Amino acid sequence: MKKFAIVYPAAADPTERKAAEILTQCLLDYTLEYPVCVSADCADTGAFRCLFIGRKEDNPYLAKENVPHKPEAYSIRVQNDTVYITGSDSRGVLYGCVDFYNKYVVRFEFTHESGNYYRNIFDGVLPDFAFTSAPSVQYRGIWTWGHVIYDYRGFIDALVRLKMNSVIIWNDHPPMNAREMIAYAHECGVRVIWGYPWFWDTRCDKIDIEKAYESGDAILQQYEKQYRDLGGDGIYFQSFTELHQETIGGVLIAEAVTEFVNRTAAKFLDKYPELELQFGLHATSVSERLEYIRRTDPRIRIVWEDCGAFPFSYIPEDVGNYAETEAFLSRITRLRGDDERFGAVFKGLTKLKWSEFEHPAGPMYIGTSSAQMQENRILRKKKIWRYLQAHWLINADKALAMTAQIVRETGGGTDIHALVEDGMLEKQIPYPVALLAEILWDCRGDLREMMSQTALRNWVDFM
Repeated sequence: MKKFAIVYPAAADPTERKAAEILTQCLLDYTLEYPVCVSADCADTGAFRCLFIGRKEDNPYLAKENVPHKPEAYSIRVQNDTVYITGSDSRGVLYGCVDFYNKYVVRFEFTHESGNYYRNIFDGVLPDFAFTSAPSVQYRGIWTWGHVIYDYRGFIDALVRLKMNSVIIWNDHPPMNAREMIAYAHECGVRVIWGYPWFWDTRCDKIDIEKAYESGDAILQQYEKQYRDLGGDGIYFQSFTELHQETIGGVLIAEAVTEFVNRTAAKFLDKYPELELQFGLHATSVSERLEYIRRTDPRIRIVWEDCGAFPFSYIPEDVGNYAETEAFLSRITRLRGDDERFGAVFKGLTKLKWSEFEHPAGPMYIGTSSAQMQENRILRKKKIWRYLQAHWLINADKALAMTAQIVRETGGGTDIHALVEDGMLEKQIPYPVALLAEILWDCRGDLREMMSQTALRNWVDFM
């Protein structure tokens, strides 16, 4: 039988080359033989069983393919033992190659023919198939502290598998190898948002708000000195809202933080008007004072946290006040009118053990730990992931409904990140993370189908 060939654009960019790598990994799992990689301007494709990938304008073999006119959309068509994977852009090509396995191979691999549970579909003629898709949520990603990324390449590779295009990394100090990580992330179609405090601490009730008002120049200088030249894609910050009270020293938090954020952000945006600024806002201290939060500069993306029940709660079985959370979500999604800069952080996944937490003492290398350390971390996390998974299996409908509500009520540039702290995504992709990623990609899909398809994927760890 002919060898397989991946036929990629003659001028493939790094993200499209990553797509070819993903397809190579998929084929190796089944054929035990490296596929040949052939440029689309090669005339000898007839000698191979071909998988054509790229944008239709860059690969002549894809010129007649139909792909949705949306960012990151893709089309997969299999006909006459030939595969066509077409993206609306480079990320679409990448995600189409990811889903060639997720949506196609898994669909036809598991069968009861001849008494077998599964078959190797690459041993014979490939079944015909056609599928198109595009993401529901524009920016989908992970929120984490940088010091609990143990292998940055493995971490970014996990985001690719999850069809996630963003990561927020919170650090007290920029990593020593930040540029290398950003370069790799960009090759993989992932944007990197750096997080650092704008008058946030683990004890926000001790903040001196008057000093906060005076700190704007110093916060800007920190950005210019430490973050501006790293090549990142934006700044995420938290201030003094992570409290279960409305005031600090008699000052209303909602009013003070809005004034402080607007003053400080103006200093940034006057100099860097295209900078993505994300305001991590904990709803617990401002939920009854939204009239002040409404005044936040519309150029700033508000990223809402701690809005009530799961999926905003750390505990995935915490669904008791889901209806109240749903009502509150409707208030904040419409708070600033047609808000195309809405963001949210979903939880119910792994978090730091705050009783043992210490701020890193200085800059460090990110994601360069030993294999032995990573294996030890996996063992420590398995019981936690099993508990989380148990409740995702019965409450995932809440995450799907909340995502659909956000998309329906905001549209535009919706941004949802999942908080996964110290989750060891480098070495394992637990089922709850994979399921949430699928929900963020297609919140209009059928949940039962998502749950079963996700469980079948060979890169998903079902605890």
